Amino acid sequence: MRKLALLIMLAAAPLSMAQSLEFGLWAGGPNLSVGPTVNLSYPAGDWTLDAWLRAYMPNTDEISFGLGAKRAFEAGPAGRGELGLKGFIGMDAHYWLEAYGSAVLGKGALEASLGHTYNRTPSHFWPLQGETLGTYGRLAGKYRLTRELTLQSSLYLYEGGGQAEAALSWRAGQQTFTLGAGGVDRASNAYAILGYKTPYEHAVVAAMLRLGAFNDLRLDYADRAYKAHLTLAYPASAQVGVAWDRWAVDAKVDDRGYELYLRYTLPLEEL
Repeated sequence: MRKLALLIMLAAAPLSMAQSLEFGLWAGGPNLSVGPTVNLSYPAGDWTLDAWLRAYMPNTDEISFGLGAKRAFEAGPAGRGELGLKGFIGMDAHYWLEAYGSAVLGKGALEASLGHTYNRTPSHFWPLQGETLGTYGRLAGKYRLTRELTLQSSLYLYEGGGQAEAALSWRAGQQTFTLGAGGVDRASNAYAILGYKTPYEHAVVAAMLRLGAFNDLRLDYADRAYKAHLTLAYPASAQVGVAWDRWAVDAKVDDRGYELYLRYTLPLEEL
C-alpha cells in the first residue's frame, strides 16, 4: 500500500497544470482484479504531455506508471501530422515502449507505430491496449483516388506472425461500400472484407465484416451525443463500448477472461 500511496502522490503533483484529468475504474479476470486509473493530459503549444497511473488490487506489485509526449506539426497548406512517444514501467520491472506518428498530406493519410513490451502485454499497463508480447509494428494508409474511390491498406507485424489487409471503398450517394481482402500469418490464411456505412437520421451507422481465416463483425454508431461500437469475433470473443458526454465504458470477454473499464474525463479549467 505504501507503493500505491507514493505513486498517487507523484501523479497528483502536476494537477494544477493539467488541462484534463481522466479517472477510470477497471475490473478483470478470470481471477478478479480491480484497480483505478488516472490520466493527466497537459497541452503546451504544439506539444501534449501525458502521465498515466494504473493500480491493481489486491496485488499492488502490479502497479504501472507511464509518461508520454506528442507534438503536432504542419506540412504545408494541405498537410498536418503528429509524432509521439510513450513509455510505461511496472513495479515488477516489466515495461512497454511505443513510438507513433500520423500524417495527412493532400489526398493521402498515413499512421505508423513501433513498440516493444517486456514480460507483460500492453493491456496490462493500460486497459484494452492489446495482447502483443515482444516487438511489434503497425502501418496503415489511405489514398483518395477520386471523390468516390478510396484505397486503404494496413500491415501489423509481431513476433511469430502478422496480418495484412487491402480494401477499396466507393461512395454511392450518401452510402459507402467497402470490398477487400486480408491474410493472417501466411498467404493461405486469407479472408474477405465487406463494409457498409450510411447516414441514419442524425447519426452515422457502419458495419465491417471479415470472413474466412479471420472472422469478426464490427458495428458502429455515432451522433452528436453518443458513440457506440460492438465487435463479435470467432473464436468466441466480444467487445462493446459506449461514450457520451464526458463518460465512456468498454467491456470485453474472450477465452482469456473479461475486462470492464469505466472512465470520466474532467476538464480542470472548469474547477
